[in-house]
Amino acid sequence: MLDDVIVKKDQSNLIWFTFAVVGIYFLNFFVRFTHYYLLRIVIIRVNQNIKNKIFQHLLGLSADYFTAQSTGTLISRTVADPQHIDVGLGCINMIIREPITLLFLVGYALKLNWRLTIVTFLVIPILAIVFVKTGSILKRYTVKISEISTLFYSILQESYTGIRTIKLFRLEAYTAKKFYQQNENYAKIFLKTAAVEEASHPLVELLTAFSLAPLIYYGGLQVIDGRMTTGDLFAFFTTFSMMINPVRTMNDINIKLSHAAAAIDRTQEILQWQSHIQESKDSQGLSKFKNSIDFKKVSFAYPDRPGQLVLKEVSFTVPHQKVIALVGASGAGKSSLVSLLPRLFDVQKGSIEIDGIDIRNFSIQDLRRQIAIVSQDIFLFNDTVEENIRCGRLNASLNEIQKATEQAHATDFIKKLPLGWQTIIGDRGQKLSGGERQRLSIARAFLSDAPILVLDEATSSLDSVSERAVQEALEELMVHRTTLIISHRLSTVQHADWIVVLEQGSIVEQGSHEDLLKLQGRYHQFHKSSQMT
Repeated sequence: MLDDVIVKKDQSNLIWFTFAVVGIYFLNFFVRFTHYYLLRIVIIRVNQNIKNKIFQHLLGLSADYFTAQSTGTLISRTVADPQHIDVGLGCINMIIREPITLLFLVGYALKLNWRLTIVTFLVIPILAIVFVKTGSILKRYTVKISEISTLFYSILQESYTGIRTIKLFRLEAYTAKKFYQQNENYAKIFLKTAAVEEASHPLVELLTAFSLAPLIYYGGLQVIDGRMTTGDLFAFFTTFSMMINPVRTMNDINIKLSHAAAAIDRTQEILQWQSHIQESKDSQGLSKFKNSIDFKKVSFAYPDRPGQLVLKEVSFTVPHQKVIALVGASGAGKSSLVSLLPRLFDVQKGSIEIDGIDIRNFSIQDLRRQIAIVSQDIFLFNDTVEENIRCGRLNASLNEIQKATEQAHATDFIKKLPLGWQTIIGDRGQKLSGGERQRLSIARAFLSDAPILVLDEATSSLDSVSERAVQEALEELMVHRTTLIISHRLSTVQHADWIVVLEQGSIVEQGSHEDLLKLQGRYHQFHKSSQMT
């Protein structure tokens, strides 16, 4: 432009340059739009696949992972870490484009003046050291930010779901203080990260200046001595200034990839978690339960406390279509025992058998299809009444759902809801009373039509009116089913066919209600104290 157009005043070349610039920008428009839009597609689809894979993997893990890890940690691993990976994916085009751009610019610079180009290379080793150090520090800080973010999620999740407890115990200031402290910790580590990121940019430019200074001097001497034209020198400086942008961009890439690398490490870590409940390679189906459930010298400790047995050689039999009650003080191991039946956890020693076959030899899905559980701690989704009941059997029709609600004595209160079966019941069913939530849980059990029923303190938290309504529904549900009952209220277990009394993880007594009273032992003491209250 300078030598051929400005100096020689060649108008034909001027016109050619004018059209060339417009053409280049037209090409730039189509190329940039196409590759950036395609990149967005790649990013969103990869993000989607990562989240799906993490979520599916977590759902497949055994229950102990969800007691060992906070909900905030799991949410952060599922949502926040893939977003950091997105930042790294967004660099794909730059990882390819910037080195190629730099390579072409270096080639053009060598063509113009190889001596000046070699001078520019002197700063490359120093830049490489800056990139490596910066990346290492940022990766470490990103891990800390992710860890603090999980605490954020935990505090938020606990605060919003436990808002009633916070208000009842006047914990607003206490909870806010916990949040403020984590917020301050986050701010401190974020500012350290920002300091490294913001220092790296001007540092790269400062180092580049150490190449620019000798270029100005040495290049100027070559023009003065006539060994280089003014246009060539101007072209070289333009090329050098264009080299700075890829270098600066690669510094940005280094920062973003450091964040992404930390997130990838965390993602790989969670994907390496293995469920402690493994399905047998030769698992068999369980289509129908016919004879009995046998607990044979069952010993169990929770995975995070392997040395602390909560069940010790527990043995008893649950005959087909009979009612067996488990009685004992809190911490005796009753709920732990029934959690072993659907294999939420596995026994350490002994076995649980259905019709003479160890439950570990059955398909997990088939095993759990045989069991319905109605517990004190009812979990309902923030969805419609219909969808919450349909959890009992996903392919059920609306007529089947309505029949289940009638059997659970729930139809009357459902019809009074604003939208009936289509009413959204809120997080954990908070828009319903305790008795109403319990009857929806019973409706689920009716809909599942499972032959084995577990009632875990199903009426313990209800008032007397709600308890009577729920008890009637439970009595209907128990008909023609094999039932395990856990209850502190002996009035609900005294009609059981067999009663097992647990104390500190061991069976101390078992028999019928009348036989146990005659023994004058632990059951008699429970019965006497319940009559006094």
